Amino acid sequence: MTSRETAGLALLGFGIWLSGAVTFRLGGRLMLESGPIALVLSALGIALSVCLLLRATMDWRRIAPAQSVAVAVAMTLPGLFGDVAYVLGFSQLSGLQPATVGAYAAVVIFGTAVLYAYALVRART
Repeated sequence: MTSRETAGLALLGFGIWLSGAVTFRLGGRLMLESGPIALVLSALGIALSVCLLLRATMDWRRIAPAQSVAVAVAMTLPGLFGDVAYVLGFSQLSGLQPATVGAYAAVVIFGTAVLYAYALVRART
């Protein structure tokens, strides 16, 4: 993967993160403040969607499965840095209760962990 491709994947990943931030702004109460069942379903839905996005992006760009981990890291790094700012200004940026930041962080970390695990498995097959 060239540095230009990596930069393109990072930019795409940032766009995906930004759309997720907007989704949390618009639907965060339902996803994060509706109880444990909604929280688990949100976490599973996000984990599934990021794995599907990784696979679709790699198929679209015709990147070999062996590069899955590098692609996953390139796509998630901008969002992880963005999440630092998002968590620091969580209540103002999301419109949610300050106590919800833990649920948000748990969902983001879970989704990222599942994505990395999926990328590792995909790279080895």
